[in-house]
Amino acid sequence: MVLDPVEILDILGNENRRRILQLLSFRPFYFNEMAKRLDLGPKAVIDHLGMLERAGLIECYRDDRRRKYFRIAENVVLEVAFSPHSYGVRTYRPETSQKRGTLPSPEAPRSSSAGVGGPSGELEAISSHLRDLEAERLRLRRLLEEIDSQEMMARRLATGLIESFASDQLEAEILAALISGESATDSLARRLGIPPAVAEERLLRLACEGKVQKRNGTWTI
Repeated sequence: MVLDPVEILDILGNENRRRILQLLSFRPFYFNEMAKRLDLGPKAVIDHLGMLERAGLIECYRDDRRRKYFRIAENVVLEVAFSPHSYGVRTYRPETSQKRGTLPSPEAPRSSSAGVGGPSGELEAISSHLRDLEAERLRLRRLLEEIDSQEMMARRLATGLIESFASDQLEAEILAALISGESATDSLARRLGIPPAVAEERLLRLACEGKVQKRNGTWTI
């Protein structure tokens, strides 16, 4: 289970919890080893680990000697996006066909001074694969930047249209909120900081004017 993204942001706001995640990104650690590396008191480490575990960011297991190890849980992606016309935070677990603890088969190394076999050749192949993944990450980042740019232009156009026919500021805020996707009345009321009854009344009025519609219990443009 992954907590609400806003709660995860609060959890990651603590420097020591970020240090724990940074440490666990290298390999699993057992409790005493982690406390020594971080130079933190046992109680503080226990509290931080408990919070990270409840958030679904780390998990624990025991080795053959019954020592309790901690490691980062399966991938959790936290996205924070904001622009002059929008703000959003979300978390999700990306789909993956890889089993935990395994690596994708790396491509053959471009060159190898250590020969084709043995640990040195395997390490070079993995290093080559990581470089390829980084190049792919940069390509996707450029694609996301292009998508963000187009999204901003679309939101600016939508904002101009809303301002041209909205009867007042509250109506404009409701329409702007629904531009990003459908929403239930209570959820929309929380986002806008207004009573649910007021949100429902204004939504019904907008529906009568043909500006919004209700489908399967949620409102949409």
